[in-house]
Amino acid sequence: MENGSNLITLDLSMLLQIINFLILVYVFWRLFGKKIGPILDERKKIVTSKLLEAEEERTNARKATAEASELKREAKKRANEILIRAEISADERKERIIKEANQSREKMLTTAEIDIEKMKQNASKELQKEVSSLAVTLAEKILKENIDKDGDKIINNFIEEVGE
Repeated sequence: MENGSNLITLDLSMLLQIINFLILVYVFWRLFGKKIGPILDERKKIVTSKLLEAEEERTNARKATAEASELKREAKKRANEILIRAEISADERKERIIKEANQSREKMLTTAEIDIEKMKQNASKELQKEVSSLAVTLAEKILKENIDKDGDKIINNFIEEVGE
């Protein structure tokens, strides 16, 4: 021990302690081995089954995560398709509404033009009637002023000749 080259020395007391330890292990094994062995085996089976269950759960969780990711992708894809269809539908509806509005406007313009033409014709007829009425009234006044009693005879003869 003085020069420190042998750190572990084997003497008689140590050899006796090793033998004593081995005897103790043998005694414990003989006395408790049969009782502890099945318990240890049972626990080993439980631990093994729990590890297998955990591994199976981990696999199931991975599958569920993959399925959820796939469902999420599908949902996004469907949502995009729905949005695209909605935009197309909205555009079609807008075009249809504009077309219907234009057709309605054209009908209204045509109807208005027809109404204006009718009003113009009615106004023209009324104007003609009024002008005719005024012309007759004016002619009567002029004739009354210009025609004397001899003129009445001429007119009456003319009327009688036209009547025949």
